[in-house]
Parts: sequence; C-alpha cells; structure tokens
Amino acid sequence: MKSASELGPRARKTRREAASASRAAISSVLATLSDWVVYELLLLATMQAGRGPYGAAAVAGAFAGGVTNFTLNRTWAFRARHEPLVPQGLRYAVGSLMTLLVLEVVLWIIVGRLGFDARAAWLPAKVLTWAMFSYPFQRIVVFTGAER
Repeated sequence: MKSASELGPRARKTRREAASASRAAISSVLATLSDWVVYELLLLATMQAGRGPYGAAAVAGAFAGGVTNFTLNRTWAFRARHEPLVPQGLRYAVGSLMTLLVLEVVLWIIVGRLGFDARAAWLPAKVLTWAMFSYPFQRIVVFTGAER
C-alpha cells in the first residue's frame, strides 16, 4: 500500500473521504448504542407492573444518541470544530428530523410494500437511511467545509 505522500491529489482526497466516512459510521454505531442504553436504563429504573414510560425513554434515548453522534462527528469524524456550535447544531437537528422521515419511508417500503417483517427490516432500513441520506447530509450540509 502506498503512503499518503506517494499518492496523487485525487487518491489522497479519496482516502481522506473514506476515512471520514468510516469514522462517521463508527460514530453512528456508538450513538445508536447510547440511545439503546439510555432507553433500557430509564425503563429499568421506572418499570412498574412490567411497563415503563417507553415513549419518554425513547425520546431521552434519541436525545442521548443525537448528542453523542453530533459531538463525535463534530470533533472526530468530520473534524469541524472551527464553525460556531449553535448554527452547526441547528443544522444537525434539522437533519436528524429529516433522517427520521427518510427512515420512516424506507421502513414503509421494506415492510409495507415489500412485505418484510418489521423487526427484521429495522437494521437494513437504518443502514440504507444512513448511507443514502444521513451521512451525505451531515457531510455536505451540517459539517460543510470540515477538514478531512
């Protein structure tokens, strides 16, 4: 494998983009894990008669996952700390809501139109949504101009 100094400008850019995408994928996995952990811990702490406030736990988990993902993407995946936090965070929040809508459409297609089991469809739908929308949106809109 050639070192970075031996590669041409196009190859270096491709390598940097692949590294950024890999870091963003890891960030998304860690965010999903934090979402799940918060959700489960809140349910565990509040369970009564086999049921807890799962709606509130889901919102808290999603918020924790979003904060985890935004922080890791800003500081590590995209290295975009040069821009003010609030405008970047607002763009991230808008992108998160749009990602949810895209996920709903992808799930509707996989489950509602193609007839797959809803539980089995969740992971492929998440991966497709990340690849088709979430990563490009964050790369181009949220963390625009980030060093790679």
